[in-house]
Amino acid sequence: MTEEGTAASPRRWRWESLTGGGVLFQEDGFRRLWIGRVLSHAALNTVLYTLLILAVGEGSGTSIKSALFITAYLLPTATLGTISGVLVDRLPKNLVLAVVNLIRVGLMLGLLMAGTSLPVVYGIALLLAITSQVASPAESAAVPQVVRTDQLTMANSTNNFGGLVSQVIGFAVLPPLFLNTVGPRPLFFIAAVMFGASAGFFLLIRSLRTGPVTMASTANAVRNIRAQFAEGWERLSADTAAYMGVIIMVLASTASLVAVTLMPRFATDTLDIPVRNAIFVFLPAALGVVVGLRLVQLLERWMPKAWLLGVAFALLAASFGGLSLTVPFAEMLEDLNPLGAFNPGPFGETTARIVVTICFSAMAAFSISVIGVASRSLVNERLPLEVQGRVFAAQVVLTNLASIPPILLAGFLSEVFGVAPMMFLTMVILVAAAGWSLARAMSRPQPLDNAETHRTTV
Repeated sequence: MTEEGTAASPRRWRWESLTGGGVLFQEDGFRRLWIGRVLSHAALNTVLYTLLILAVGEGSGTSIKSALFITAYLLPTATLGTISGVLVDRLPKNLVLAVVNLIRVGLMLGLLMAGTSLPVVYGIALLLAITSQVASPAESAAVPQVVRTDQLTMANSTNNFGGLVSQVIGFAVLPPLFLNTVGPRPLFFIAAVMFGASAGFFLLIRSLRTGPVTMASTANAVRNIRAQFAEGWERLSADTAAYMGVIIMVLASTASLVAVTLMPRFATDTLDIPVRNAIFVFLPAALGVVVGLRLVQLLERWMPKAWLLGVAFALLAASFGGLSLTVPFAEMLEDLNPLGAFNPGPFGETTARIVVTICFSAMAAFSISVIGVASRSLVNERLPLEVQGRVFAAQVVLTNLASIPPILLAGFLSEVFGVAPMMFLTMVILVAAAGWSLARAMSRPQPLDNAETHRTTV
C-alpha cells in the first residue's frame, strides 16, 4: 500500500474512544482488571436484579418489599467494612478478588440446588452483599497499581464505562431474556460461569501481587482493626477535597439506592407499566453515563475536581426535583403543540411521562457518572496507596449506613403519600447533608503540608 493510500484510509472507530481510554488497554494489568470487573459486575447485577424481581413480584406493597430487600442486602456490608478495608490493604488484591468471585461461584451453585424460595433469595442476597463489601474497595484501590498517576482520571472513567456495560448486560439483556422464556435457573448457571472467568482474569494481574504475606502480620492487623481503620479515616479527614469527594459519592449513591427502591412504585403508579418492564424506560439513561464519562476529562481541565463534584451534585439534586414533578412536566409536554399539527398534542399521557422520566433520569445518570470518576480520582491522587483500601471500604460502609434509613422511610411512606413527595424529600435531605458536611469539613484545621507529599509513588 502506498503512503498516500495509507494516509487516505479512514480511521477505524474504536469503542474505547467513548472514554478516551484506548491506550490503557495496551497494559495487561489494566485490561485484565477491566475485563474481570465487567464479567463480575454483569453477573452480580444479573443475579441481584433477578432476586429483586423474585422477592418483590407484582401487586401491592412493591415499594415496601423493594425497601426490605435492598436493606437486607446493605445491612451486612455496613457492619463488615472495617474488616474488609484492612484485609484489602494487607493482602494481594488480585488474590482477594479471585477468591471473592470463586465464593460467588459456590453461591450460584448453591442457589441452583436450593431453589428460589423467599428465605433462599434473601439468604443468597445477604451472602452476595458480604462478598461485595470485600470486592468493591479492592477494585477501587487496585487502579493506582495498574496505571500511572496521570492516567487515574482516564482509568476511572473507563472503569465506569465498564460498569455501564455490566449494567446493560445485567439489567436489560440477560434477566428480561431469561425470565420471560426459560426462567431463572439457567441464568444463575451463566452467572456462575461469568464469576469463574472473572476470577481467572483477576488472578493473572501480576502488578497486584505484593510479595510474601505472613499470616502473623495479617492477623495482627485484624486484631488492631479499629486502629487500622481509624488511621485511614484520619488521613481522609485531613484532606478536605478528598473527604468531600467521598461524602458526595456517598450521598449520590444513597440517592441512586432510594431511586431503585421507589422504581417499582414509580413504574406502576406514575408510568402505568409493569415492574419487570421498567428497566426499558430507564435504560436510555445510559446515554447520560456515556456523555459523562466522555466529558469528565474535559470538564476537569476547566475546573478543579472539587468544584466539578459540587456542580455535578447540584445537577443530581435538580434531576431528583424534576422526577418528583414528572406529572406536571408531562402535562406541559402533552399540551405542547407549536405548529398546530396535532390535536391536542404529539404525546399521550403515558408517553409524555415516559419522555420526562427519560430526560431527568439521563441527567441523574450523567451527574452520578461524573461524581464517581472525580471522587475516586481525588482519593487515588491525594491519599497514600496503603490506606486507600480502608478509605474505599469506609465509603461503602457510609453509603450503606446512610442509605438504610431513607430507603426504609421512602419505601413505607411512598405507599401512603406516593412516590413524588418521597423524591422531593430525598432531594432536600441530600442537599442539607452535603451542606452540613462541607461546613463541618471547612471548620476543621487543615495541615500545612501538601497532599502530594503524602502519596506514595507507584
